[in-house]
Amino acid sequence: MLTLNTSTLRRALDLQERIEGLQRELSRLLGKNVSLSGLVSEAVSVSAPRRGRKPGRPAKKAAKSGRKPGRPAKKSAKPGRGKKRTSPFKGRKRPSSPSGPLAPAVHKVLKRSGGPMNVDAILQGLKQDKYVWKVSNPKANLAARVYTMPGLKKTGPGMFALKK
Repeated sequence: MLTLNTSTLRRALDLQERIEGLQRELSRLLGKNVSLSGLVSEAVSVSAPRRGRKPGRPAKKAAKSGRKPGRPAKKSAKPGRGKKRTSPFKGRKRPSSPSGPLAPAVHKVLKRSGGPMNVDAILQGLKQDKYVWKVSNPKANLAARVYTMPGLKKTGPGMFALKK
């Protein structure tokens, strides 16, 4: 047996009012003398493909998140991610180091050593050659750049040598 309480009756009344309002709008659009039985079957077969949830994804997830199905979720702002970082040199030429580009300086240090070196040893060699850094953490910058630097090969964990 169906139990009716005030909240269920209120929802039913709201739904009924909404249906009546939609029917009035439909009759205003189509006219009062148009039969809807033939139009509904045509509209269903000719209608555009449904947008909304992806196939295989239950509709519950959209309802559970508190948003309407078929609408993309709003991206929440993560703390510290408000602004997109931009380079201070955007639109201008980047300043070059007084001691020249990094790659030839690293090649010079590796050639002088004659064998594989780790990042710390390469950094010490660059300091001996008085390479000028424009970054706050030269070791981290060198460690990141040495992996993609042309003319170098990785010989072991954290070890690099010149390609022959």
